[in-house]
Amino acid sequence: MSIGIIINSACVLVGGLLGSFFGRLLPEKMRESLYGLFGYCSIIIGIILLQNIISMPAVTLALILCTIIGEALRIEDQINFASLKLKNFIERLTNTASSDNDAYIAKFVGLLMLFCTGSTGILGAIGEGVNGDSTVLLTKSVMDIFAAFAFAAHMGPMIACIAVPQFIFFSLLFWSASFIMPLTNPQMIGDFMACGGILAIITGFRICELKQFRVANTLPALFIVMPLSQLWRTFF
Repeated sequence: MSIGIIINSACVLVGGLLGSFFGRLLPEKMRESLYGLFGYCSIIIGIILLQNIISMPAVTLALILCTIIGEALRIEDQINFASLKLKNFIERLTNTASSDNDAYIAKFVGLLMLFCTGSTGILGAIGEGVNGDSTVLLTKSVMDIFAAFAFAAHMGPMIACIAVPQFIFFSLLFWSASFIMPLTNPQMIGDFMACGGILAIITGFRICELKQFRVANTLPALFIVMPLSQLWRTFF
């Protein structure tokens, strides 16, 4: 089992719980500022990751195709539905309620994407699966515990629940890493990171409420961008 994934998910869980219980002690303006700060950090990280791009046409094609696929499969709608069920369950347990379900779920799904689909986390899980090095995930864990605290202070205990899908997704990548990495090359990795960077920018815009793009529908792009990158390199 991956030590890095366990620690990373535990940090999200602990940060989310601490933020939901103790975040209320922070002034409301501070909670809002911390929430927005991590949204802008996501945008900055995305811009940095974009510097790895090798084949812009391949990355663009992956995003276009997968947005069409995601909209057809209604990926975000399915995630929204599951998130709303979870929200209602937690509110019954904690005897709390949010007046605007749509706005809350839109924020939550953006944060779910931020924690689960970042290129750093995905490459960290795959990297540990190949060579056992958990350094990337441990570094990510330090950032995630503070991010989870800040988001939970603003949105409550649902943030801690993100640890579960993150653990499952990263574990699947960890166990499949030995099959994935031998098929890749530096160009494919660079385009993958750039694609993740674009998703991070979109997610950051959504967190900061600058643009409510249906980012979950672009998720399949992370799975096809590397094959498209290799095809583009082969034929062009």
